[in-house]
Amino acid sequence: MNHLRTIGVALSLAISTAATADTITIRYDNPVYTPFAYDAMSLSTNGGASSFSVGAGRHQATVLGTTGALIDSDLVDNASDLFLYCYDLFEYINHGQTVTYTIDYNGPVARTLDFLGAVNYVLNGNTNTWADPYAWLHPTSTQMAAAIQVGIWESLYDASGWNLAGGTFRASGLDSGTGTQWTAFKTAVLNAAVNDLPSGMAMTVVRRGSQDQIIGRRPVDEQELPEPGSLALTGLALLAALALRRREHA
Repeated sequence: MNHLRTIGVALSLAISTAATADTITIRYDNPVYTPFAYDAMSLSTNGGASSFSVGAGRHQATVLGTTGALIDSDLVDNASDLFLYCYDLFEYINHGQTVTYTIDYNGPVARTLDFLGAVNYVLNGNTNTWADPYAWLHPTSTQMAAAIQVGIWESLYDASGWNLAGGTFRASGLDSGTGTQWTAFKTAVLNAAVNDLPSGMAMTVVRRGSQDQIIGRRPVDEQELPEPGSLALTGLALLAALALRRREHA
């Protein structure tokens, strides 16, 4: 019984290790919209039940540190230039704020991957051959960044369709340039021949009390590997089975 109890304690430790969340600590730039500004617009969710004014654009931050499996080479650009988009309209971040987020390697919902694939398609010259597979993180104007952000919100808060004027999520007051970019992205996302963004190329970071964000990650193949905690759990389970087998034959 003591031997079995020891195995049980080891397995519990492995489970605890597997459940430990990886984190990333970042400091948002001041101003957070760098180097572009933002497009001020009006939004509503839940069919108009919640309405508010926001600035749509891409955020920029500096990575101060990480814990767990994420390393600097996984970052799309570099630790000093971490690009992010809002993935939560009901929390806020401030210019220059430092936040420690929990990393969700599962990434964004399928509709968001669908939209980001469409963005890549357009920004790479209307082709599924992407010279820059992270073009969605590299807009070249305020209006382009704003259109990407609006599309991310649409993908998150509306279950179907891509109509900013109706549905669960709505946006109005877009700059004309933002509207032009949105139309191009919408046309691509409705094209069944356009590839989605692979799930391993984006992840979300979350923290209660701070605005969740979506960021890029490379390389894609790392997403297919078991987490270190899962490997530890598997290894201890095998050791436990071998120990029991030896005991039975002792």
